[in-house]
Amino acid sequence: MGETSCLHQQLVRRMGQAYRRFRQSWDGLLLDPYLRDGGSYRYRRYSVFHWKNAELEVLPHEPHYQSTHYNQVHGGFNRHFREWLPTTLRNPVLKEIIRWTTSQFSGGPAQLWRIQAHQFRIVAREDQLGKPTPEGVHKDGAEYILIMMMDRQNIRGGVSCVFGNDMRPLAEGSLEQAGDLMLVNDHAVYHGVTEISPADPAQPAWRDVLVLTFHKQA
Repeated sequence: MGETSCLHQQLVRRMGQAYRRFRQSWDGLLLDPYLRDGGSYRYRRYSVFHWKNAELEVLPHEPHYQSTHYNQVHGGFNRHFREWLPTTLRNPVLKEIIRWTTSQFSGGPAQLWRIQAHQFRIVAREDQLGKPTPEGVHKDGAEYILIMMMDRQNIRGGVSCVFGNDMRPLAEGSLEQAGDLMLVNDHAVYHGVTEISPADPAQPAWRDVLVLTFHKQA
């Protein structure tokens, strides 16, 4: 954690302008209306894909649902978020990120993956901490999870923590720069992120991440 990935280097070198546009799309996220603590610190978009043989299929838009087993705070009901913008879905960076990620764990290109794709912006103010994982330390009910930093401005905190299935701490670190990432085996570990606060309370503060959860299909 905390090291700029080889994926980031590839994106900067081969897709510099598209990568900048991809990261800028986080400016178009909408406020999450479902936070049960009454907060207004999370903005997001959500879409679902299929991936097979290096082809991305955007599935019909659907609500996001998690069982209370995986999310005791916001699980058990449908949450209706706006889908990704068409220009972001067409950006070649998205396919390159998925191609690189699946190459790390997939048994072969013919494997079908269902991917739940989340754009998150967590903001922090002097009077309101930002909570990247308001549900606390958790699993997502997937095979693998990619968590990739897009932007981090004027914040303290946001430490990513990984625990074994026995809840023994295994690792922690901060995703500091664009392109820093974690690839999580969801069966093997729990994960969470600490709250964020503004380093300078007089300036805007936010943390933008891409989260892709990979679900193996028969």
